Formats: sequence, structure tokens, C-alpha cells
Amino acid sequence: MKEKEIIRWIFHQSINWEYGFIEIPWHEEQIFVFWENKNGSLEQDEIEAKVVVYRWRKEAIIQKIIKRSDRLIMWEFKASKKWDFWFVKPFNPSLKKDVFIPWKFIENIENKDIVAIRISKWEWKSPEWKIIQVLWDKNNPESIINGYILEAWFKLNFSRKVQQEMKELKEPKEKDFEKRKDFRKLFIFTIDGEDSKDLDDAISIEKQENGYYTLYVHIADVAHYVKNGSITQQEALKRWTSVYLPHKVLPMLPEKLSNNLCSLNPGTNKLTLTCKIELNEKWEAINYDVYESIINSNYRLTYKEVDAINKWVLKENDKLYLSKKIINKELVEKLKIADDLRKKVWKIKKEQGLLWFNFPETKIIVDENLQVIDFQKYPIYESNKLIEEFMVLANESVSRKFHKYPFLYRIHSKPLWEDIDKLKKLLNIFWVYFNFVNHNTKEYWELIEKIKEHKWRYILEKLILRTLKKAEYSNKNLGHFWLGLSYYSHFTSPIRRYPDYQIHRIIKLKKQGKLEKKVITALKKKLENIWKKCTEQEIKAQKLEWKVRDYFMVQYYKNKIWEEFEWIISWMINTWVFVELKNTAEWFIEFVSKDKNTWRIQDVEILEFYNDKTWKKISIWDKVKVKLKKVDEQLLRINFELVKKY
Repeated sequence: MKEKEIIRWIFHQSINWEYGFIEIPWHEEQIFVFWENKNGSLEQDEIEAKVVVYRWRKEAIIQKIIKRSDRLIMWEFKASKKWDFWFVKPFNPSLKKDVFIPWKFIENIENKDIVAIRISKWEWKSPEWKIIQVLWDKNNPESIINGYILEAWFKLNFSRKVQQEMKELKEPKEKDFEKRKDFRKLFIFTIDGEDSKDLDDAISIEKQENGYYTLYVHIADVAHYVKNGSITQQEALKRWTSVYLPHKVLPMLPEKLSNNLCSLNPGTNKLTLTCKIELNEKWEAINYDVYESIINSNYRLTYKEVDAINKWVLKENDKLYLSKKIINKELVEKLKIADDLRKKVWKIKKEQGLLWFNFPETKIIVDENLQVIDFQKYPIYESNKLIEEFMVLANESVSRKFHKYPFLYRIHSKPLWEDIDKLKKLLNIFWVYFNFVNHNTKEYWELIEKIKEHKWRYILEKLILRTLKKAEYSNKNLGHFWLGLSYYSHFTSPIRRYPDYQIHRIIKLKKQGKLEKKVITALKKKLENIWKKCTEQEIKAQKLEWKVRDYFMVQYYKNKIWEEFEWIISWMINTWVFVELKNTAEWFIEFVSKDKNTWRIQDVEILEFYNDKTWKKISIWDKVKVKLKKVDEQLLRINFELVKKY
């Protein structure tokens, strides 16, 4: 960003209320705002600010508030016993303003209830407000999580108008099949997780006599049901994405669409968009196209089942019974062809350069009362890679096919040289020496290959990942560094991502001959706004998922005060050392400058803390024993105390 540039974005307030910051998602940058430069801005306000550089650091001076936030804010309802009045206290510690409640607005609300309030006009002394929803007891996990959902601007339910529109949607009939490519004679199957209900992708595969492969990736035709300008489309536009929480999903589309009409369940006729890809003997895509199609899936499989089938040795007249399904010879053969293709594509992509990190994801298991039972690592199967590779092929092919028209791209920028220099210094600590020359994806792959047998590969890969920028959406094709691709778009998940749905609409307009000049002009203007909103909403969804995850972790660990745990130092900043436990939970040890605590950061670039009293050091790769010291249920934090370093 340029010095003294004028920016318009969203203001965020710090928890201690002393400062704020402006976060620009597509720049991955936070610009500091001092208290005296806030100009009365409050959390989530849209502002205009001037960026200046002071002592080599960018700062923002807010010049005006463009629009006050109209989001829902969670407040705890309070009664004053002394003065006999009511007020609400912000549940979010980043807000410090109490709001007094007139008696005429109080009905069926009790002391200490949690209420959702929207401030319609927030003047500092006398805000205008209204109570939108009462969430009841703050000790009820469902109420607290619903509060987080509402505060993040996501919705708990669909409106009556959307529900009414859903009643009018019917199963496809013969007239809907006209002008569609009929792929019902293909052998088709879906592969998803065991709990998945929105089956939006299916595959077919054939091996030709000349050694070529034909891959079909069938994606639910959501745009057939969700018409442009409909209430459901407008609602999806507001949600932008589905949000996956440990105990439930906040869907972008109503259940009738996501789990029924658009879910590619076996034995039913389904409307789809099919990406057909032909690959030669070198496993290169030599031809590809997209069709409005109709399919009828043969099998609904899980990742676990596919891995089991691929390990099965087929004998004459054998029948394999798996999860009460009869697995026939044709399915076994198709899966082996698919796995063979996946391995070949994987091999050539690795030769060209492909980044692949195998970090464990945390699965939080809760009971019906939302009490945490356990934390586990999500199992990773070989078939996960199979589906992922085929979806990448489809996404790349679609992006290449339609790049001449207004389109949405999933882009991933190159890392900055300054971040690469920091990475090289950190790698040197682990006696890993690597020289970046071409600054491309293949070099990163070569580095990952170099460390694959290293004792601390897990930590090293995390250090490498930190130098990479985040992927985002754009209406301009800037390539995807992570995947090493010149063209890439999100096409394969229109049930849960609005960008995919938008791309489907563009493809259908082209296929139906409706992509005229005036339509193209309108699309260009629309996509300029959509890509920014998609990136912004993706970040909000991710933050909500993290916040709910942290809530469950805090609830789990709050009864384990003074228990001891062992694992590794995963990161460091000026005053905190982050500790990752074996169940993937990551929290921190806070080092504060006091007489009783002599730990200080020795070198921020090589991530090392030093104790002035004992002369001991702790570094990022160290294995430590820690004691759980404090759990803060409001800030959702867990604070450890260092017991010893091994």
C-alpha cells in the first residue's frame, strides 16, 4: 500500500480498548490506529482513513465514519438493585459501552439473560436501539454459540419467504432433461465423509485402449433451482458460504436444496454441470468442456470404504459386503482405474512442483448437551487425495475454458522476498540450508522434499506455511502459486460456496447463448464487488469456526486447572510462547515483565526466549511440560505456566 493512501474499510477495536486496527483481507495487512486517531469509530464501522508512515510503521488516521455498523451485538441484561433501572452490558470485551433500557421495552426478559441488540443510530451518549432476539441463559452452550453466530453476521434460520419459495420447487421432470447431455448410462459414484449429506460432486472414469483416460466430474446444478433475483439467491448472496461448526452446519442454501434436490444421491435423476476431461498417456489434459447434464449415480461411498475396497484382492465371482452395501466387480475396477490415474497425476504434479502439507485437523466431539467428549485428529485416507486431485483438475479446466469471459478466480500470490529471508534464517536454526533462486512453486516443493526425513518436519512445514500468503477470490486471473497453476477457479461446491454458484451461472449463460455484450458488461461490474465480498465473508466464516472451536476447548479445559501437559513450543511473539498439545490444541504461556518472571525475547527473528536469572533458553522446537494456569471464558483463552523444558 502507498504512503498517505486513502483507504475505505472496516475498523476493529482492540480488547483493551486502547487502540484499534484496520484489516485489509486481500493485502493480508493490519494497519494500527491509535486511540486519538479513532475519531469516534466503533467496532465494525465502515470508515475512511489516511495511511501515513511514522517511524517506519504504517498508521491509519480515521478521517470520517462512512457507515455505522448495523450488526447484532450480544449484551448481558443487567438490573441495578440500587437505582432500580435496567441496562445491557456488552458481552464482547472489545466494546466498553453500556446501554440503558427504558421500561417500556422490557418484556419477558430476566436479569443475566443474553440479548441480541442492533444499534440503529449509535451516538456516543444516547444510542437508538432495539432488541432483536433473546438468547436466554448465558450458561447454556447453545445460547452462547448462537450469540457468536449472530455477532459474526451469520443467520440461524431461513426466512419465511425463502421457506415458501422452497415449497414451490419440485423434482426434475422429463422437460428439464431436454437439451441436456445424458450421462445416466455412465458408471457414477460419489465419495464423501461418513457424515456428509450435501453430496454435490460425483465422478465417472473410463480408460481407453490407447491408454488415454476420460474423467467426468459431475457437479450439482444449483443454478437450475436458484434463479437469479429469487429470494433464495438473495439470501445466498448475504450468506456467501456454509459454516461448519463441531455440532452443526450453517448452510448457505436451505436443506431442501442442499440435502435433497441438489444432493447427488444414488438411484435418482439429478441435474448437473459435467466437466469432461480427456488425458493423454502423459496424463496431461488435452481436451475439456462443460455440459449441462443429467446423471443417475450408482453408489454413495465414503473415504474409508474406498480405501478398504482398493486394498481388496478381486477374485472370480467375488462379492464384497461393505457397510451393508454389495460392492460389485465393476465398482472395484473403476476405483482401481481412478486410483491409478490419481497416482500418475500426483507424480507428474510433484515433478512440476506441488505444495502439500499434511497438518492434522481437529475434530471436536460433543454430546447432545454440547458437552465436549473428546478431541481427535480427522483421519486422512488415500481417497481424500483422489477426490481432491480430480476436483483440482475440474477447477483448472473450467478456469482455462472460460477465462476469456468475465469470471471469478481463486488466486494465490507469491510470497514476499522479505518473508523468504526470514524463513531462511529460521531454517538455519534447524541446520537446514536452502537457497531460493527462481522464487517459484517447484523450489518450495524441493524444500519440503529436503526436510521430509527431518526430526522436526512438522515444525519446519509450519514455518514454511507462514511465509505463504492466503488464497483469495479475484475477478482477475493472477494464478495460483500454491498449486503451481496459471488458471484456477472454484467450480465444484455450489451448494456451500457462492463463488462456485456464480461461476455456474456464467457457464450456463454461455452454454445457452445468452452471454451477450450487455450481459458481459453487467457481469464485469458485478464481479468487481463479488470477489471482495467473497474474500471478506470467507474470513468471517473462518473466524467464527475458530471462535466456536475455542469456546469448546475452553469448556473442556476449564476443569483441568493445574493439570500438567507435554508437547512442543509451536510459535513465539514478543510476550507469548505458544504451546501445541498432542490433541492439536494450541494455547500460550504469557511472559510479563515482572520481578518474579525474568523471561524475555532474545531474538524475535530466530524465535528464542532467554531467562536472565537461570541463563536458560527456550526455542521454537523445544519439548516442554506446562501447567494449566488460567482459563478465561469471556476472552476464550487458556494460559499455561512453564514447568520445565526437556
